[in-house]
Formats: sequence, structure tokens, C-alpha cells
Amino acid sequence: MRAVVASLALVAVMMFSIVRAVLAWPPAGPAAAGALALYLVLEGWSAKRGGRRVMAMGLTAAAAALFFHPAPWPILLNAGIQAAALIGLFTALGFLREAAESSPLIQQCGSLMVRQPPGRRYLALALGSHLIGLVLNFGVLPLIGTMVVRGNTTEAAGGNPRVVAIRQQRMMTAIIRGFAIMTVWSPLSVSFTVMQSALPGLDWWPLLGVQVILAAALMTLGWFMDRRAFPRAPQTEGTDASILPVLRLSALVGAVVVASVVVAEILGVRLVVGAMLVVPPSAVVWLVAQHRSPLPALVHLGRRLSVSMPGFREEVTMLGGAMFLGSVLVAFIPPGETARLVQMIPLPAVAVLVLAAFSVMALSQIGVSQIVTVTILGGALGTLSSHGLPPLAVASGLMGAWALSACSTPVGAVVLSIARLANVSMRTVARDWNGRFVLAGALALALWLVGLCAAMDAF
Repeated sequence: MRAVVASLALVAVMMFSIVRAVLAWPPAGPAAAGALALYLVLEGWSAKRGGRRVMAMGLTAAAAALFFHPAPWPILLNAGIQAAALIGLFTALGFLREAAESSPLIQQCGSLMVRQPPGRRYLALALGSHLIGLVLNFGVLPLIGTMVVRGNTTEAAGGNPRVVAIRQQRMMTAIIRGFAIMTVWSPLSVSFTVMQSALPGLDWWPLLGVQVILAAALMTLGWFMDRRAFPRAPQTEGTDASILPVLRLSALVGAVVVASVVVAEILGVRLVVGAMLVVPPSAVVWLVAQHRSPLPALVHLGRRLSVSMPGFREEVTMLGGAMFLGSVLVAFIPPGETARLVQMIPLPAVAVLVLAAFSVMALSQIGVSQIVTVTILGGALGTLSSHGLPPLAVASGLMGAWALSACSTPVGAVVLSIARLANVSMRTVARDWNGRFVLAGALALALWLVGLCAAMDAF
């Protein structure tokens, strides 16, 4: 019964968030926040240490607001609504994850990537985790990672353990970088949602176009650094497998994204709301295609969601808790005051933006969530367009920093998942495997922001 109630609570979070965004019905926001609170009461304290810590920080911030802020209740209600909107998107993606995990198409794509020859394997795995991550989110890491671990045997490496270690590093870094760079541009990602909340007046379509270019540049950088670190070896392996599964998956993902865009445009809502409206029906259609009948598909989906949604407690506590914490902190650190302090920095505007992006990456190293830093910095820097900081450049820089920090923070969920699969320490993944890439990516991001700001000034 607890699992059923928790599952229904998450669905209610998603539904009320959609109603609030589409119909502007005032009671929907508090109802979404209340449903999220119910879920956290039922499942939150069963989360692991990291999730409980974020919840405790959120409760501490709430207590501070009650004791020290003159108008605490509107602040707490708004923070709850913002957290519920983020979890609403995550819940919608949970529907798609259930359809993807039972799909033979996903397994075929994963196997095809792992079987690529060495010269193409990094690029195949990076693009594959990037593409599958759009529909599976964090679920892509154990899916492809497990295939890599199973296929990377001593026998396959000719009995050479050094080759096994090199292959593991190359394949795992490809997976983590491909997934992290997906957050640079994807309208289905948490970063896109948080950025649109921090900069509510920012149009989504120019952001999407700019971020696709940045994502391609970072993906190319990762591939180039892999080739430099591990020079080309003779091609002793090959695969004659058809790329049709990858093309089919690309078409499916493209259809979901395009449908989200169309719905958002028709309704005049944010792109993430369009995604929340499109993703669950898309998951049902996908499942019906798998089961070839609506009733078995719906039964399967209901059974799976009653198990998986209570299991989302880690993501809900960490993502929702961080969003709540960031929203409360904004009340104590008003964007206007932060913007005034930023204006006092004796540096060009683009240099301030680069420093802000670097601060997101630096603070993530000590466990400060990107949701918190991006919420605070985005809201502050977004008000400085008259001082040479276009909101589009602010969003691009902070989202790029978010992606790079996901590869390198030793306390993040992405690094933790890869470290567990590879049976190495989180520090090995964050520093030894990805340290140089993140530093090079930070330099590339700085150059990108200089060029972007210059181009926007010119036009």
C-alpha cells in the first residue's frame, strides 16, 4: 500500500505541475508541492545518505526562513512548487524509462556499440549513451556500463590485463562523457528545466540551437583527447551488424523531442512542460508496440511503475531537495543584490560569466549541487543584460559548466554509478579518467563564451 500511495503521489506531482503550467489554475501549484511532500514522508527517509543529507539541508533552510524571514510562507510555497515542477519532469521521464528498459531495441543498440572496433568504439559509446540517455536518463549508465563490463574480459584482450584496464577506461569515459554532454542541450534534462526556471523570460528555441553546437564541440573534444591519449591501433576487430537499430532509436528520440517542441509552441508553455505532456503518452505507445495490445501494455506499465517510482527516492530527494534549497536560498540572497555585487567586480562582463561558470564546477567538487548554484547565479546574472551579459550566454555558460562538473565531481550520482560498475574509486573516475578532459572543456567553454558574447554584441 505504501508503494502504491507513493507512486500515485509522484503521478499527482506530474499532473498538478502540468495543470498549473497549462491552465494557470492557482490551487494546482500547492497541490503539486503537497503531493511531493507526501512522497518524501513515505519514501524520503529510506533514501541513502546523500539524499537524506540534501533533505536535511532543505529542512534547515525552511526552518531558517520561518525564523528569520519576514514573509516565510510565500517563499516556502514557491520553493515547493519549483521542486515539484522539476520532479514532475523526472516522473514523466520515468514512464519513458519503463518502456525503454523492456524494449529489445535498446538492448540491440547497446550491444552494437560495445561490439564496435577500437577505432570507432569511443565515438559509438559516447554517442550511444548520449542518445539513449535522452530516454533512459540515469538508466543508460548501468545498461551500457554492464554490457561493457561483461564484454571486456581477459580472454577478449588476449590474456593481457593492461589491455583490459585500458579498454575499461576508454569505454567508461566515453559513456560518462556522452551522458553528461546530453545535459548541455536536451529539453528533457534537469539542467534545461532548472535554467528555464532561473531565467523565466529566456526563449527556449535560441537556447536549444546554441547548445546543440556547444554539445557537438564538447563531444568532439572528448573524442580528440581519447585519440591523443590512446593512439590508433591496428584494426583487428570488426562488426558487420546493421546500424538499423540506432537509426530507429534516433527516429524515436527525434519524434519525442519534436512533438514536445510542437506541443509547447501550440500551448505557449515552456519546452519542459511540452515534454511532460508528450513523454507519458509516447511511453504508452512504445509499450503497446512491444506488447502488440493495449491492455497488456498498460498492465505492464502499472506494475513496473508501482515498483520503480518508490525506487526513485534517491533522485527525488537529491533533485527535489536541491531545487527546494536553491529556491529558499534565493530569498536570502536576492538576485538584485547579487547582481549589484557582481557589477562591482572590476572585470569585463564576459570574464564575470566565465568565473561564474567555473564557480559551478568548483563548488560541485565539494558537494554543492549544480541545481543550487545555477538557480542562484542564473537568477542574478540574468538581470545584467544591460551590462553586457545576455541571458542566452548566461544559460549557455552555466549549462556547459553543469555538464563538465557532472564528469568530475567526486560526490555526484553519475561518477558514483560509473565507479561502481568499473569497480574503481570515485576519485579515479573524476580525476584520473576525466580530469584533463574537464580542464580542456573548461578552457573551451571560456573561449565559447567569449565568442558567443562577441557575436551577440555584433548582431
